[in-house]
Amino acid sequence: MFPAMIHSIFRQGTAQALAATLLALSPFPAMHLHAQKAIGQWTLHLSYHNPTRCEPAGSRLYVVANGGLYAYDKEDNSIQTYSKADVLNDTGISYIAYGKEQRILIIIYENANIDLLTKDDETVNLADYMNKELIGEKRVNHACFDRQYTYLSTSQGVLVVDLEKQEINNHYNLDRNILAAHVEQGKITVATDDGLYTGMLTDNLLDTGNWTKTSSDISGFLSLYQDVPIKEEVPEGITPDSPLRNYPYYMCFAGERLLIAGGGHIADRLYRPGTIMQLDGTRWTSFQEEGIYEKTGQPYRDINCVVQDPLDTEHHFAASAGEGIYEFRNGQMTNWYSMHNSPLTTALPGYELEANYVRINGLIYDSSHNLWMVNSETSQAVHVLKDNGEWVTMDCPELSEASNFGRTIFDRRGWLWATSSRIESGGLFCLDYNHTVDDRSDDRERFVTQFTDQDGTILDQRAVYCIAEDKEGAIWIGTNQGPLVLNNPSDFFSEDLRCTRIKINRDDGSGLADVLLDNETINAIAVDGANRKWIGTESNGIYLLSADGTETIQHFTPDNSPLPSASIQSIAIHPRNGEVYIGTSKGLASYQSDATEAEESFDKGNVRAYPNPVRPEYNGPITITGMEYDSDVKITDMAGHLVYQGRSLGGQFVWDGRNRQGRRVASGVYIVLAADKHGKEGVACKILVVR
Repeated sequence: MFPAMIHSIFRQGTAQALAATLLALSPFPAMHLHAQKAIGQWTLHLSYHNPTRCEPAGSRLYVVANGGLYAYDKEDNSIQTYSKADVLNDTGISYIAYGKEQRILIIIYENANIDLLTKDDETVNLADYMNKELIGEKRVNHACFDRQYTYLSTSQGVLVVDLEKQEINNHYNLDRNILAAHVEQGKITVATDDGLYTGMLTDNLLDTGNWTKTSSDISGFLSLYQDVPIKEEVPEGITPDSPLRNYPYYMCFAGERLLIAGGGHIADRLYRPGTIMQLDGTRWTSFQEEGIYEKTGQPYRDINCVVQDPLDTEHHFAASAGEGIYEFRNGQMTNWYSMHNSPLTTALPGYELEANYVRINGLIYDSSHNLWMVNSETSQAVHVLKDNGEWVTMDCPELSEASNFGRTIFDRRGWLWATSSRIESGGLFCLDYNHTVDDRSDDRERFVTQFTDQDGTILDQRAVYCIAEDKEGAIWIGTNQGPLVLNNPSDFFSEDLRCTRIKINRDDGSGLADVLLDNETINAIAVDGANRKWIGTESNGIYLLSADGTETIQHFTPDNSPLPSASIQSIAIHPRNGEVYIGTSKGLASYQSDATEAEESFDKGNVRAYPNPVRPEYNGPITITGMEYDSDVKITDMAGHLVYQGRSLGGQFVWDGRNRQGRRVASGVYIVLAADKHGKEGVACKILVVR
């Protein structure tokens, strides 16, 4: 039946005939664009809770919440969010004001950048004020309108914006904090901390001598003209589905569920409200926060990691930077473990606030369903809550000074690795417990505070912030002075242990090389389906490196991408579609990568192509998923002529819809052939192209 249909399609020879026959072609599974994001697509997952400003604008109500912007349409009840991934030019909004005559929303960011959002949802960026060299803050306190001008009261003077020309008109630097301004009959009056000042708009107001103090009392003026943050009540129930807070301090995937802990502890506690958020598909929810203090008698704050029970998707544990661990079922707290009811230990025994120094981190399950954790600044540094509910504590004297234990992994041997991120006491810990939790006699453990590189150079002691095992078994760690790689982690207990600092040849004929990301603080490392490394830095954005680290494939910063911040705190990669979630100091972003996790074996039923069919108006990449690691892929036409070939990135292959000469292929059915690691080749799927 299939060959006859194909012959019929080509005989009819029209795109309409191809499309009409589509539904009858069973080899083309339904795979819609909305089921998977386009390769290279960015999404910002910002919080829109806790409104701080709102501006009515006709039927719309613009709302700023947690530094994000959304609009509520009071006529059709629709909600629209705005972000740097679509129309905005920055993140972290501090002020908005609406010009009714020009129907323009003025958006002021925390860094003093300015956007003008038009009625057609287009933006004009005015970066001059942000880039202007001024001593002190550039905060905007108030906006008033007169004709086409907006007068912004700032912490240093008055900034004038021409809304018709959509440009900055002037900046009157009065070297005073301007609380509010009013323009009437050609005269501007401003309220400052030391009184009212006026000036004629026809005068040169750049000259401070043309401003006159008229009163020391500003109370009456402010009662009329002071800033009103909430100008109209924000209706209940219109908050966009979004994270509760912009705190992606720690992230991990449990299946296809993204779990986030708000943090945390760096050099000191962050003193953030206890925050656990989860993303299931497109729906955001949060764990219980209210009422926990009443149950424990201790503040609920600084949650630095969360783990899901592998046998129960509604059962979780979360660790605190000072109050022990919390157990949750269905998002509600059911138990609390700390120094008074468990072996968990305080870093300051005998101190009045000792219960606030039970610093736990690194929650992780082993293959036997035992829950492991690390306990900072105590020799009893490793605890295990066994599957039967019993506790096991492992005394490790060399770890008593290892403050700020953080990330943990179990490697393919079942060894436990843990990072310590305080510079003066930082290092990397490894425990081979020989799969016998209760028997310490056969254990091996070591805490390395100084590494020797491949050249025999003894490196300075380093803070270790993150750790990952790649697909070839190498251990990658991120430090305050760049990444280190343990290519032979089995040697960790040997005195001959060597690490590798990756060197990049300069290719300038000098024969010299530079150390990869030398002196960069590395906060996060993740390994994608193609064994490439995503490296998150403290102040220089995120890098995508080749599998061996010698090639930089991508380098994203806020300047060349929608990233909210250059300070990366965490990275997690979706296990099915390869979407890379990037936690920054200003919120969460995600990037649709071109690599996915590979299938363990070739199964035609797992292979999908999207979009399929490829319609005339589509010019983007065609993605084929569900392959084995590093599959050899060939695309042919129905006559068997080779059109395109390459290798999958992990379990995913991307085709640009062109042949080997770079020309777009014609309408027709194209066969995707894939060979597994043994060379066995088969038809993976078919793609219908309609031109």
